[in-house]
Amino acid sequence: MRKLKAVLLKDHVDGVVRSLGEAGIVQFVDNGARSEEWEEMLVPHKVSPEISEKGSQLLTKIERFLEALEVEVRFERKVKTPITREPMEEVLRKVEQQLEELPVEALTKCSTLSARIDSLLETLGAESEEVEEKPITLEKPIEDSLTEIESQVAEIEKELDLITRETPNILISRIQTLRVQENVDPRRRLDQKLVKEIRKPFKRQRQLLELRKLVKEIEEFFLNQLLTQRKIVLEVRKKIEKDVQISDVKRRLLHLREIVVKEKQVEEEQRKFVESDKTVYLEAWVPEDDVKEATREIEIVTEGNSVVTVEPASKEEKAPIVLKPAPNYIAAFQKLVCTFGYPSCGDLNPARILAITFPILFGIMFADVGQGAIFILLGIILFFARRKIDMEKVGDIFRYLFISSEMFVFLGISAMFFGFIFGEFFGPSGVIHPISLGRIGPFYIGGFEPTEEPMKMLRFAILVGTIHLGIGMTLRFINEIRHQHYKLAPIPIFWMWLMFGGLFNWAYWGGISNISRWFSDGSLMLIGLIVLPLVLILAFTSITEGFMEGVGFSVEVFAETLSHSMSYSRLMALGLIHSAMNYLFLVLGGVTHGHFPLNSIPLIAVGTILVMIIEGLVVFVHTLRLHWVEWFSKFHAGEGIPFKPFKYTL
Repeated sequence: MRKLKAVLLKDHVDGVVRSLGEAGIVQFVDNGARSEEWEEMLVPHKVSPEISEKGSQLLTKIERFLEALEVEVRFERKVKTPITREPMEEVLRKVEQQLEELPVEALTKCSTLSARIDSLLETLGAESEEVEEKPITLEKPIEDSLTEIESQVAEIEKELDLITRETPNILISRIQTLRVQENVDPRRRLDQKLVKEIRKPFKRQRQLLELRKLVKEIEEFFLNQLLTQRKIVLEVRKKIEKDVQISDVKRRLLHLREIVVKEKQVEEEQRKFVESDKTVYLEAWVPEDDVKEATREIEIVTEGNSVVTVEPASKEEKAPIVLKPAPNYIAAFQKLVCTFGYPSCGDLNPARILAITFPILFGIMFADVGQGAIFILLGIILFFARRKIDMEKVGDIFRYLFISSEMFVFLGISAMFFGFIFGEFFGPSGVIHPISLGRIGPFYIGGFEPTEEPMKMLRFAILVGTIHLGIGMTLRFINEIRHQHYKLAPIPIFWMWLMFGGLFNWAYWGGISNISRWFSDGSLMLIGLIVLPLVLILAFTSITEGFMEGVGFSVEVFAETLSHSMSYSRLMALGLIHSAMNYLFLVLGGVTHGHFPLNSIPLIAVGTILVMIIEGLVVFVHTLRLHWVEWFSKFHAGEGIPFKPFKYTL
């Protein structure tokens, strides 16, 4: 990764950003956020507020037109748009001019009025299809006709709202008033004329009927008006369509939207620059392979009137990292790495090694030949299903499941392998006998059932954990060499010395119960395998970072060596839990010595599903924890910054 620095004339800034955005090869550095470093020589670069406001207004206007014309916003570039060098103000002016030349206002009014009229017709109980086919001759210009209809529709909406809202209230109020007055003693009423009026029910009914009749006549009048107005709107639309193609108008609207969106993004990127009176200064990260292209783009746009320098990142800077696209078979493992954090620039990407160690640890805890075969089958199904679906149209959870198809296969293969060496087939059913792969001192590699001999399983788990941590130390050593930290490079070597020395002491003299022998018979081994590497770690850290830092780090190393090594005992614990859960369903089903009664198969199937869902998820989480907490802490800080080049997003 290289840092590109450029000084440009202000007139060329818009064109340079457009050109680099089209290429998508640079990530601009936000210099505007640290303007205090320029000691008032430079100030943050800003686009004129008038230009910014104009761009926002145009974008809002175009999107309103697209919505009214029911156009789906999409970006399907078939021909590369030429990069203009004009100032942003001129580009937006041309967009505004082209927008005015399109009959978009009239078409939008037609669509809006048609929708409003259809809604009113539905309110009146009529259908828009009732419009007669008899043509209407337009006597006024299009704009005048639409303005007049818009006014009439607004008036009808107001009147209908009044009738709909007020008429029921008038009728209900009048009926309630009459009912109250009928219950009043006539002798107590002062208004004798009203009492006489109430005693004429025929007259009262006639008044109510006349009111309803009047409302009906008003609605019919509005209905006729609306039908006529809709005819005019349709005629206006037909006349417009004779002059222009609607599809062409929609296409041009999408193109204008694309231009304005790009200009808004160009404006946003320019907030990262700083400027003087006549020039603008910018910095950008560029991949080493794209340096020549980025430099050439700037020189072409500025016609050579620019100063461009390229230099490597300094030690104080965190350069972004470009991760090469991972092959499909490790894509899921790459996501696990990036979820924790991206590798720093210059560090090794552990995804390929994780693709080996993750299934191994998972398989130890989920050792079972039958359930491993189901995992493989599930992975194969997801693999072929992924080839037939559009990954962009599925949710995040299902997308990750499809991406993880190869990972399911790897996990299944590992589970089957350790199922053979531990004798597990849908649990300790007796169908498969444990297969031994050898012995290293007190460490047995297979050849035993974990539920029968848990201490052998514990020793095996600690051995695997120590080897796993040793791989992490090796990767740390490689990273230190790659970063030219030669004084710190020996520390992971001494740490491995300490870790494997402690393992050897434990295997040779025994565990906690024999700790006294470590300090008596094994004192020389204790000094050579544990004390000496700690002293060397203290010495090298003190030389590099100071004595107190060395003491603190040495204590941390000792504590981590104990805690992280013992943390791998979860391989034994979860392996036993997995075996015990399967054994429970075997006992309930009456399975003995590899004999599966027919009536036990449904119960075994239900148990297998439950174990694979519950225990599979638990084992996956703990496998992930062993990598994220114990393993990554040795070499992978996850503090890398992903390279996110400026690209147009439409």
